[in-house]
Amino acid sequence: MAACRHQRLGIPKAFQLHGHVVTVRILSLSRWPHAKNALGLYDPKLHRIDVRSDQPDTAIQQTFCHEFVHAVLGAMEHRLYSDEVFVDNFGSLLQQALASFSHRRPRARPKSNG
Repeated sequence: MAACRHQRLGIPKAFQLHGHVVTVRILSLSRWPHAKNALGLYDPKLHRIDVRSDQPDTAIQQTFCHEFVHAVLGAMEHRLYSDEVFVDNFGSLLQQALASFSHRRPRARPKSNG
C-alpha cells in the first residue's frame, strides 16, 4: 500500500544524490521514531527522508519537498542547509511547482498545403 501512496502523491520511494541512494518513508504516527512535533526529517547519516502520514496529501508533499531541499543542500555542503526559513520557503515553492506541472500533449498543428 505504501508504494501506491508514494506514487499517488508523486513522491519517490528513493532517489540518488552524489551516488548515495536516499530512501523515502511515509510513516504512520504509531511508527514515527522522531519527535512528535516533527512532520518530516532528513537523516544525512542514513540517507533517509521520513514523512508523517497523518497530514493532508498536499502537506505530505510539501513536507517531502522541505526534506528534499535539506538533502540537496546537505549534498552540496551548503551554508543554507540549516536555514529553516529558506528551506521551508523553497520546499513550499517546489511542491507548488511540481503539483501544478502540466503533462498535456501539445495540440497537433494542422499540416500546411504548401
